[in-house]
Amino acid sequence: MADAPGDDVAILLLRLMPTELGEAILSRLEAAEAGRLRARLGTPPTTPPPPAEVDAALAHFFDLQRILERPAPASPPSPPVPEGPPTPLEEIRTLPPDALAKALAGEQPGTIAIVLSCLETGPAGQVIQRMPLEMRTEVALRLTKLGPRNPVLFDQIIKAVAEKGRRLRELPREPSQEELLTNLADMLRAVPRTDRLPVLKKLELADPDLAVKLTEKLYRIEDLLRIPDRQMQTLLGKLDVKTLAVALKGVPQAVIDKVSGNMSSRSREVLRDETELLGAVPASRIREAQAKVIATVRKAEEDGEITPED
Repeated sequence: MADAPGDDVAILLLRLMPTELGEAILSRLEAAEAGRLRARLGTPPTTPPPPAEVDAALAHFFDLQRILERPAPASPPSPPVPEGPPTPLEEIRTLPPDALAKALAGEQPGTIAIVLSCLETGPAGQVIQRMPLEMRTEVALRLTKLGPRNPVLFDQIIKAVAEKGRRLRELPREPSQEELLTNLADMLRAVPRTDRLPVLKKLELADPDLAVKLTEKLYRIEDLLRIPDRQMQTLLGKLDVKTLAVALKGVPQAVIDKVSGNMSSRSREVLRDETELLGAVPASRIREAQAKVIATVRKAEEDGEITPED
């Protein structure tokens, strides 16, 4: 019976059901299929089906039911749809305020106003903050009088600003004034001291404030390690012990040993006592004390009293 046609199995099972249930099932079939089965049901069998045939029909039915209840195989995920490149307007909207302000630098107030009108108020305000005061006023005035937008002109402006922002983003970051001074100090430290001093002298004449800042970075408290012992003893005679105690706060132990090793036993005791009395010292006070020590070192070097070893 397992190999019997589907209609034979359906007819056998329908005859085993109550009439109302059989009709409910037939009503869900297509009209032609239901009519064909009803016609066969109208001809009763001459003998009841043997139990083995009924069992085979039920087994066939439950096999079909299990097949239908199996979960459908998962279809492979659809490949991601590649996104197109961002539009110029999208590029502008994703630029950080600093980068967009630089891209707008040198543009006319009307051009800047058109670009800012495309941004959210928060980012637009941050861009305006980064503009010179005179430009802020002009841009604010233009933002109130934009007028109808010319699509062709708008596209040209947006493309030009987006391209400028893209080029600026590809450029290396400009070093700050502090970084430039640090780099220059590192370069000069690699130059022999006799060649370094004339450079500092000329810089003092050209820009005294810049020379002071550079000197602070050029000379370091660790330079005390380069001073010969006899010259160090002369230098220490020019320094106040209290200033030394503060300047040596937190420096490498080698620097402390260098200083204390060139002091008399009495001065060493005073330095130790002063250091113990200090406790916590603000960083600003330490920097100030170290600046005084470094200034004394530099003055002694210029006067020829000491010659630090390179």
